[in-house]
This record gives sequence, structure tokens and C-alpha cells, in this order.
Amino acid sequence: MKYILLLSFALFFAAPTVSAQLPHLIFHAELKGAEQIPSVNTPARGLITIMYSPDRTKVSVTGLFVDMEGDITDVSLHIGSTGETGDLIVDLMPVLNFRRLYGEVEVPATLLQNLLPDRVYATVSTNANPGGEIRGQFICETDLDYRTVLTGADVVPAASSSSFGFGGIHFPTGSEDVVVALVVDGLSGPITEAGIYFASPGENGTLVHSLTQFFLNFIQEKIELSELPADFFRNAREGKYYIQVNTAAYPNGELRGQIGFLGYFTSFAPVNSAQAIPSTPSAGFGFSHNILNTTLDSLTSTVYISTITPAAVEIRKGAPGTTGTLLETLELTSTPGVYSKTYPLDSDRMTALVEGNLYVNVPTAAKPAGEIRGQMKNSLRKGYAFDLCGNQVVPPVSSNGYGVAMASVDQANCYINYKLIYDKLTSDVTDGFICQAPPGQNGDALYPLSVQKPVIPGEAEILATHGVTIENGGMYMVLRTQTWPDGEIRGQIGRGSLSCPEQSDIQLITQVSGVQVSPSPFNDILTVKFDSKRPFQANLILRDMLGAPSLIQSVNVVSGEQTFSVQAPALLPGVYTLSLEIPGESGMMLKKIVRGAY
Repeated sequence: MKYILLLSFALFFAAPTVSAQLPHLIFHAELKGAEQIPSVNTPARGLITIMYSPDRTKVSVTGLFVDMEGDITDVSLHIGSTGETGDLIVDLMPVLNFRRLYGEVEVPATLLQNLLPDRVYATVSTNANPGGEIRGQFICETDLDYRTVLTGADVVPAASSSSFGFGGIHFPTGSEDVVVALVVDGLSGPITEAGIYFASPGENGTLVHSLTQFFLNFIQEKIELSELPADFFRNAREGKYYIQVNTAAYPNGELRGQIGFLGYFTSFAPVNSAQAIPSTPSAGFGFSHNILNTTLDSLTSTVYISTITPAAVEIRKGAPGTTGTLLETLELTSTPGVYSKTYPLDSDRMTALVEGNLYVNVPTAAKPAGEIRGQMKNSLRKGYAFDLCGNQVVPPVSSNGYGVAMASVDQANCYINYKLIYDKLTSDVTDGFICQAPPGQNGDALYPLSVQKPVIPGEAEILATHGVTIENGGMYMVLRTQTWPDGEIRGQIGRGSLSCPEQSDIQLITQVSGVQVSPSPFNDILTVKFDSKRPFQANLILRDMLGAPSLIQSVNVVSGEQTFSVQAPALLPGVYTLSLEIPGESGMMLKKIVRGAY
């Protein structure tokens, strides 16, 4: 049987000004009168962004309020869900300047504990509305991960099979599709049917989407959002979907598992031999689910290991590609292959989790240093908060217009989410764009902004090179009006101060050209050709659908035309990303191909 999969291939490298691209704990709230309790009929709107410091003792606050009906008398954060009123937790008046927010504020640990489950709101009061004029709930900028554990006991009626399944669903916010990734072991025979169904536990439901991509003991598939119900993520968060696997011996289901939301700050990641040090081929594979408790002082790691017999399953602290220190050893559960433990999470461990420096290590008798490994890649995104004004336009303009914006980019540099609020433009916005150029230069318009007033929300799929350019300070947002058709306000996307300062020039990313990847489909060998404008040392890396490396090959790139052969004889069938990465840097999306496997 021949399996054909779509694979996305990316070639990455960046300017040497970027040494690392770490994710952030960043939250934003859009404020309006309709959110107040009781609601207020006002044209006023607001946008507040808060970003945590690395030690999480302080937050950087940015914001802007427009069309207020009176002078601001209070800006504060409170604990409470949508539709609830709650206690004051942080006063933002010390960082208010007229109708702009900017500054650093010390915060209690309980703020983050309530931000992650959507239980913090901002409210702004004025002398015209002393009880509150506008309000907004904070949203965490993350990708979304869901878990599932499949057993015969969860089938309705229960199946007598001892088979087992483990995996989940990954959604990069802003994407047009979701990724389903499962490993299933011990089935009575080949999968005849699998799918996502709508029903609560203990009930049989209706089919939502069939799963058809089966590879050995893996189910791995991309599903376009347009093929799923509009309320899919809400229902998935509420536990209203399950995955079921049927076989000839069990036509009504051999395995079933409810889909559960892992949380806004979590980790669902693969464990494989490519991440081990040293990396040697292994049939072993697994997934890890890692969930924070509500007070953020402990972490529960559950790991399923397939095919090999672990000598131990360890949690270690260390960056990708390094051997780290042992923190915890997980315990074997009553389910074969499943290891789990809830363990303390102090400030140092929490920082390591945020920065992606915790990993699962699986030693075996044959390979006591570790046969397979899985970095706990988390769901956080890279965050940005910045302002827009006339003196950032090139050449500068004398407008009094001003704007504040936030943006986040996923760790793979594929999707950007943003929100922008503006005020005091000389006329209505005619159009706006995300453009590529360093400060002081005009660049190409790449992604259009919607023309809305006074808040512009949006998301876009971007080239990975643009994600790196954003991190490198080489992208900006601009709004154009009839008065200023070349731009009335502009803001470089970054994490700098909100005073529209002069900024130094930033080196642009070097480009490559003439990229060819063949054959298509491929089996054991993949040939990569391209032209480079400069020589450099790099790694060719194949990553799976969840971003974990499955193959790493060092290459010496020279100026001009070159050809490399990627040796992949033991690569499991699946969806992969091919990248060329300079250690410590990142890069650009270039090619898509297919893979065939027998």
C-alpha cells in the first residue's frame, strides 16, 4: 500500500543579530462599553497588552484608550470571568499618561494564576462613568493543544481489546488547519475506520470528520478548519468530542478517547531518536502531555513510549542539543508504556519550561545515556508591543495621529496575530499594511490590514523569513490616509519603548535563490539544491508536524550553487518540515513537496 502525504519544507537562516527567539507570556485585552456590568453605551474603546519579565515578578504594560466620554479616573485589573465582577489585583494608574499606558508594574503571583484560565479583566472608569466606562477580558497569546488517551474501556459499549492510543490535536493560532497526531499500539488488526465524533463521555455521537491517514501504528493528519464545525474549538475545550478507531474485529470501535483541552500554557510534544544525544536510529517513539496545576507550582508530565522498553523515563533541564541535569524520574503507571508524575515547579523550573529548556529523556539497556528524547516545546508565542506615530514615517510627517499595537508570532514563524488601536488621524484610514524594512527605510507592503475604526484586528499566514525579520526589528505597520497617502502613522514591530524613538539601522536577512527539492515523492534520499550569496556552516533538519527534529545533518554551505543529499532511510512516514538552520539563528519558508512510503 502506498501512502502519499503533503510535506512542508522550509529553509531557515537569519541575520546574525538574532541569537535566540524565545516565546513570551503575553496577554491582551480589547475594551469596550458592552463588556461593562451593566453595559455602557459609549464609543470609547481600549487596548491593553501585558508581557511578563523572564522572572515573572513584573509585567510591561502598554495601552491606549480612545473616544472616552470623560477624563480617566481609574485603570485597573480585576479577578473575574466574563460577566462577573471581582476583586482588584493590580492598579495601572501609575503607568497612565493621559490616555496612554506605558511602564513596568510589579505584580503578585496570583495574577498569572488567574490570567491563564481567562479570569482577569481590565476596567477603565471616567468622571462621566465612575462605575466603569469600558472593560475587556485578557486573552493569552498561545497556540492550542488538546490531548486524548484511547482505550477499549471507553468505547460504548466497552471493547475487550487491550490496545492503547495516545496523542492529541495541535492548532497554531492563525492557521487554516489543525494537526491530529496519535500513536496506537496492540490493535487486533489494521484500522478500518477512524474519526472525530461529537458526544460526551459514555455516549455514542455523530461523525464530525473521518481520519484516513494511517501509517504503521500512527494516525497523522492535517484537517482544514473549513471542514470542521465553526464552534469546534469551543466544543473541544468543553470535552464534547472523541476520537474512535475501528478494526475488523471491533467494527463498533476498538479504541476510543475523549479530546481534552491541555490549557493555554502547556506542552504536547513528540519523543524520538533524532533529539537524543548522540542521535542514532531507533524504532522507539512517544508523546508527552505536560500540564500545569492551577497555582502554577507543580507540573504533571504523562509520557507514552511505544516499541522500546525504557530503563527509566526522565525529566531533565537542558536546551535542545545539550545534555541537561536530571530533575525527576517518572513512574510507570498501571497502563503498559505510560509513565507519569506530578512534581514541584519552582521559579527556575518554570523559567526553563517557558523557554523550552525541559525535556523527556528515555534511556534503555542498550543506550543508557538516552535512546529517545523529547523537548517540551510549549504553546507560547513570541510577543511584541509597540506604538505608531508620524515621526516613524519615512520621511516623517507632522500628524498628531497615534496608535498602539500588539502582535504575536508562533515559534515556527508561520502565523502572526495582531491588534492595533489608533486615534487623532487627520482623516479616515484608506489602507494599511505590514511591510518589510528596517527603521528609516521604506519597504515592500506584504500583508494588508483591515480598514476598521478605531481597532484593527487580524491574523495572517506569513513566510518564516518574515517571522525572523519581525524578531530582528525589520518589519513595520503603517496606516495611510487621504491626507498622508504614503503613511500617516507607522510603527516598527518590536518590544521597545512607546515613545516612537529614533532607531538604528538593522541588517536585512541574506537571501538564497533557486531552491530545488527532489524527488517528489521521495523515500530514502532527498536532494536539496540552491544558490547562496555567502558561505556558512549549517544543519539540514527534518522536523515532524509538531516541530520536533527527526533528522539532523550538518552541511558546509559555500557561495554559489550547491547540492546536498539528505539521507533518510529510517524516517517514519509523516508530515515533515525541512530546514537549513545556522546554529542560534532562524530563517525562511521556501518549498513544499510530497513524500511516498511503502
